[in-house]
Amino acid sequence: MINDIYVHKMKYDSKCRETQLPIETMEQFMYTYLNQKYGLKTLIIEWASTIITGVKTYLRDDHDITLFAKILKNECDEQFRFVQMHVKESLGGILKGIIREKNPIKSEKEVAKETELIANSYIEEWQWKKIIFKMY
Repeated sequence: MINDIYVHKMKYDSKCRETQLPIETMEQFMYTYLNQKYGLKTLIIEWASTIITGVKTYLRDDHDITLFAKILKNECDEQFRFVQMHVKESLGGILKGIIREKNPIKSEKEVAKETELIANSYIEEWQWKKIIFKMY
């Protein structure tokens, strides 16, 4: 749902720029989005409540949701998510390189699977230290 809101917000902002209308905050747009998607006031309120409850529930568990919450509250620039995406991609690439270095005979598929497994669970101390070293 968050990604869908982001996608529609970018399109909506583009149209606003073309027609020289003011850009809505993410909070304002969330209601615009829900209105366009559901139309009925009761459904809009129900979905807005569900999104906000979900964000509050997973705020501390997922940095993407934390960022969305900050953007929603206008505490962070909307474009920062692209910086975050770039950092995540860079970290994934470095981790993949470290796994490939340690296991040069593994296939690309096996390396990708192990990278995903580590990225979605626990990263060992030697791995994160090596990532930090390679980044800086």
